[in-house]
Parts: sequence; structure tokens; C-alpha cells
Amino acid sequence: MKSTFNYLTILLALSTLFISCSSVEKVEKQVLNASNNWISNFNKGNTVEIANAYTEDAIMVAKPFGTFTGRNAIDQFWTPFIQSGATDLKYTNTHVKIINDQEAIISSDWSMNVGKGVITNETWVKTEGIWKLKHDHFEVTEQFKDKNDMKTKKETYVLVHAAWLGGWEWENVAKSLKEQGHTVITPDLPGHGNDKTPPSAITMKDYVQTLTDILDTQKEPVILVGHSFNGITISRVAELRATKIKKLVYLTAFLLPNGGSFFKAVQGVNGSKAVDNFYLSEDKTYALVKEDEIQNAFAHDIPKEAFDSAKHYIVPEPSAPLQYELEITAENFGRIPKYYIECTEDKAIPIEVQRAMYKGNVKKTFTLHSSHTPNFSQPKNLAAILLEIKDEI
Repeated sequence: MKSTFNYLTILLALSTLFISCSSVEKVEKQVLNASNNWISNFNKGNTVEIANAYTEDAIMVAKPFGTFTGRNAIDQFWTPFIQSGATDLKYTNTHVKIINDQEAIISSDWSMNVGKGVITNETWVKTEGIWKLKHDHFEVTEQFKDKNDMKTKKETYVLVHAAWLGGWEWENVAKSLKEQGHTVITPDLPGHGNDKTPPSAITMKDYVQTLTDILDTQKEPVILVGHSFNGITISRVAELRATKIKKLVYLTAFLLPNGGSFFKAVQGVNGSKAVDNFYLSEDKTYALVKEDEIQNAFAHDIPKEAFDSAKHYIVPEPSAPLQYELEITAENFGRIPKYYIECTEDKAIPIEVQRAMYKGNVKKTFTLHSSHTPNFSQPKNLAAILLEIKDEI
């Protein structure tokens, strides 16, 4: 009887051990699959999925760059880093430590095209059946890429004109950027420039579609620049095509929160020559600024002769887009690095209004002592700022 009892005890112990080992192997496999998916998304440049792999309260310690707390802060680190050209990420000498069936820690060596280093603590936790990164501690031990390489990388700029104007406003700025080897796209939004769509047929959706169609044809993310009213337009485009945009640049433009609109933003604004002289057509389908105040409102710092030669290109602005209420989220729009170019002598959007819009909402601000249209009065200075923004990390 004693022999039988011992045999059953041993059998039970072996069975328990087998189940335990099987459970550990299962957890290890799941965690490695989650880690490999993260690596795959990194190499594909899928920054949305990279960010979504972290818990909301995740902490990332990236030596020597710093500590990043929360998914949004971590995303703002990874997005420009990946969009700068980092890829070919590989893990080697990988070890998995199982804490329990809901938590595991990966340590590993890593390498990619721009450097190599070590991962000391990549903690994965199971949240609602999905493995996510709770802690991510890694260190760069060697960088392969010279910082000056960033300055030689060629970019694609999509420059979006202001209300009443067209792609033609960017002519001199685009020339300077192209001379540096960059690709520059200056579309006419519907009803502007060479596009003769009647104002009554145009909505914000049409503006947005024009730009998303352009972005969909680009192989790499672009630097998207919006002037004046069309800051609202590029914000909406960023919400819909976050992975197609490397950086957002607002040139004395409307940088509004979710639900904001042109009409809401200009309510109560004082000292704006554009707002004071703004009016709608009788049928309310388009907007204009009183003719004798247009130059004073938008381009007081260029010669009258130069303004008059461009005056016939100014068109009525469709009113429907001006009524549009912006739809954006932190998950998409919020994750793209933003830069603001303020114009201190602007008589259309006074400097205090610009600063109220961008305060706390951008990575960096640049200043031009110009009117609302430095495209005309200071094109080389404006191009120089856009080139500087290209190199911002």
C-alpha cells in the first residue's frame, strides 16, 4: 500500500509540474508574440500601433533621452524618431522572466539602422486579455547615424494656402525649399486658384479630401503646413491621416481644439482688420473682406503695386468651411509634433490671439516680424524657418 501511495504522489507531482511548465511556456509564447508584433510595427513605421501597445499609464525610461510618462508622451517620443528614418529593429540574446500568468519581463540586446543598445526591463502585462507594455527601460550604447545626416535628408512639404488665396501664394517660398532639394506641393483647394468650383458647392469635406488624396500618394510622411484659416483644415486632415504626417506647421493659423470653428474663434476678437471688415454675400454662400481694407488687413508690409498685381487672384471664400466644427482626437491629431510660426505685425489675426491658440499646444514656436502674409513680404525668412523645423527632433 505504501508503495502505491508513493507512486501516486510522484505521479501527481509530475503532473502538476507538467501543467506548470506548460502554463509558463504558454505565457512566454504570448509575450514574445506581443513583443515581436511591436517590433514588426516599428519596422513598418506603424506609429499608431506602436503607441497602442502601451498601457495608458506606461512609463518609458530611454537613456540618454529621458523618462516619458503616459502613452501620449511615449508616442510623442517614438513618432518623430521613427519618421526620421529609424528601422530594421532586431532583438538578440532575449530572455523572458515570467512573474505570473498576467505579467512577464523581457530583457534583450537590440540593434537597428541608427544604433544599438540594451533593454533592461520591458514589462508586459495582460490587460483585458491583451498583452501591453507597462514599463519600457532601454539604453542606447552606440549611435551609428551622424546628427548631420538629418540636415541632408530630403523632405516633402505640402503647403496649404490661406482663405481667399491659392497655391500661388507659396511660389517664392517653394522656390527656396526646392533649391535645397526638397519636394514641395502647393495645392489649390476647391474654389481657389485654378479650381473653379462654385463656392456654394464647397464644404470642409471637399478641402479635406483634396489633401488626403495628396497624402495617400506619398510614400513617406510629409511636413504639412497650414496658413491662416486652413490651420483648421490641416488639423482635420491630421486626424484622418496621422501616419502620413511627420510634422504639422501652423503659419499664423487657427490652431483650435475639438469642436472649434472659424466663426466661434473670431467671436469677440478685437483689433483685427480682417474681422472688422468681414462680410457674407447676400445668399450667405461666400465671404469677403471689404476691398479697400484687404491689403491693410493681410499684407500691409508689401508695396501697393505688388499687392495690386496679385489682387485679381483673390477669390470669394466659401462660407460652409468657415462654419465647420473641428473633429479631432488626442489619439490621432494629438500625437503629431506641432510647430507654430507667429507673425507679430499681423493685422488679421492679432499676435495675442495667435499666442492664446498655440500656448501649451506646440513643441516650438518661431517668430517673424511680419504681416499676415510673410509668404509675400519675407519668403526667404519663412523658408528658412520651414527648413529649421525639418531638423527639429
